[in-house]
Amino acid sequence: MLADLSPLEVTALAVALVGLVPVITQYRDETKLFAAGYVLLVVGMVATNVEALFLGSVLNFVEHAFGIGLAGVTFFAAAYVRRKNVIKGGEGS
Repeated sequence: MLADLSPLEVTALAVALVGLVPVITQYRDETKLFAAGYVLLVVGMVATNVEALFLGSVLNFVEHAFGIGLAGVTFFAAAYVRRKNVIKGGEGS
C-alpha cells in the first residue's frame, strides 16, 4: 500500500508542508489571497499522495480542480488585487 507512493510526490508534499509554516506565521489581511492559493496547492499535494492509496479518480479530480485550477485562479486574483493597490497607491505599497 505505501509502496504505491511516489518518493518524488512524498518529497514535494513534505516541502509544501514545511512551506506552509511561514505562510501561516506571516499571514496578514493583505496576503490572504496568496495564502489561500498556497493552501490550495498543499491540498493538491495531499490529494496526489493519498490518491495512490484510495479514491484515485476522486482525489485526482481534487488535485487538478483545486490544487492546480482553483489555486491558479486564486493566485491570479491575488496578483490582480495587489497590482491594483500598488497602482492606486493603496495599502501594501
